Amino acid sequence: MPGSDVFISYTREDRDVARLFAESFEQEGFSVWWDAVLHSGETFDEVIETALKAAKAVVVLWSPRSVASRWVRAEATLADRRRTLAPVIIEECDRPIIFELTHTTDLSHWEGEVTDRTWRGFVRDLHRLVDQAPAGGAPAASEPVGLRAAAARRAERAADVVPLRHPAPARAAFAQPVARFAPVRAAAPQPARSTWGARNALADIDEGEHTQTFTRPETFAELEDEQFHCLEMMVGERMEKRFVVSPLGLRIGRSAPADIILQDNRVSRQHCRIELADDRLRVRDLGSTNGTYIDGYRIEGEAMLAVGSVLRIGSVCFRHEVRNQDEV
Repeated sequence: MPGSDVFISYTREDRDVARLFAESFEQEGFSVWWDAVLHSGETFDEVIETALKAAKAVVVLWSPRSVASRWVRAEATLADRRRTLAPVIIEECDRPIIFELTHTTDLSHWEGEVTDRTWRGFVRDLHRLVDQAPAGGAPAASEPVGLRAAAARRAERAADVVPLRHPAPARAAFAQPVARFAPVRAAAPQPARSTWGARNALADIDEGEHTQTFTRPETFAELEDEQFHCLEMMVGERMEKRFVVSPLGLRIGRSAPADIILQDNRVSRQHCRIELADDRLRVRDLGSTNGTYIDGYRIEGEAMLAVGSVLRIGSVCFRHEVRNQDEV
């Protein structure tokens, strides 16, 4: 199908706001796809995924409700991988940690005024992203295009800067309180290796399931000297993806609601859990059929995962490393 300029990712509770954005984008000259254009008889998830991949820009509307939606998180993850992500804050919230380092425009104050300065800046960014996209939709993954590059260009031209307001913690997103990442007290520095991957997008996702989110510090300066426990998915000696372990831990399994989803028949649906314990990582097997291995040895119940050790689940290996904020 021919790709639209803009795909809008949102949760159904924010439908009225999504409609306002769709109508405003059309007034700005963009072609827009959102699920209001679905036709009777079309397969819901297949049509959405096709439209998402064909779009030149994916505008994700972050709110306390959308951060709890696995559909929105999956759509944002896929867009980030394809370098088409254009996130917007429509209501103060704590975005998923994987997107905290992505430039995001704060339009929580916006009510549709086309002359609003922040809106005008976002529209300029969107035009750049759309204009740089090839005919097939997403730009090449190696090209630093989109809002990240646009943000860097605006930093060099003060007159074009649109200030980013850091969102306050969401007050009613979940019953369980959110928490800032705990710093690691001591770890050897490692060469920087950057990745923006997350879980497998659109795989066994159920709307409305509980999703972890974390409180963002007021400024990145607070994180400059902090370090974080990470699981780095390895393919041979090459790091494929990096997952930061939060105080709430990570669940690994073959399907949702796991935080890391592995499409491997040897992986159980809920295989194991990774937990922070006194600045160390503890691995807890959740009764998996084929076992959880650390450095080649099957664990019984639970075991500590030392820095540099390899965790194997099915055929997938993760190395435990400690990274600083710049690397993460």
